[in-house]
Amino acid sequence: MEGGRAVGEDGRSMEENFGVRMRRKFWGLRPWKRHSTILMVAGIMYAVIGYQYIIADPNPNRDRSLVAVLQFAPIQFWGAIFLTSGILASISSRWPPFAETWGYMMLTGLSSAWSASYLMGLMFYHAPSVNISGTLVWALLAFMWWAISGLLNPDNTAVGSRGPV
Repeated sequence: MEGGRAVGEDGRSMEENFGVRMRRKFWGLRPWKRHSTILMVAGIMYAVIGYQYIIADPNPNRDRSLVAVLQFAPIQFWGAIFLTSGILASISSRWPPFAETWGYMMLTGLSSAWSASYLMGLMFYHAPSVNISGTLVWALLAFMWWAISGLLNPDNTAVGSRGPV
C-alpha cells in the first residue's frame, strides 16, 4: 500500500493500470476479416439509404407507409439516423480491436425498428397492404444481422488436395 492506494508490481496504482489497459484496448485496429467486409458494405448501404431519405422529394406513398414514425420526426431525421448508423457500422468493421460485433447490434436494432414502423402503419393507421413486404424485408434483415453476428470469422487456411496450404 502506498498512500492508501494498492500498488501493482510496476509501481502504478490499480487505477493507473486500469487506465493503461483500457487505452490499449481502444488503441489500434482489428485485422481485415470477413466480418469487416460485411459491416463495411452494410454500413455503406445504410448510409446511402439515409442519404436518399434526406435528399428525396416528398413521396405520399412512403409517407402513408411510415405514418407511425413520421408523426415523431420528418423523414430527413430518420435519414440522418440511417446515415449515422451506416457510418458507425463502417467504423465498427475495424474498431475497437476488442469488439467485433457491436455494429451488428446497431444494424439489428435499426432494422427491427424500421420493420416495426411498417407494421404499426398497417395495424393502426390503415396503411396500404404493400407494407407487409416492407415489414418482412426489414424483419429479415434484422434477423440476418443478428444471426451473422454469431458466426465466427473463417480462418485463412486453404486446404488443397495435399493438405493445408
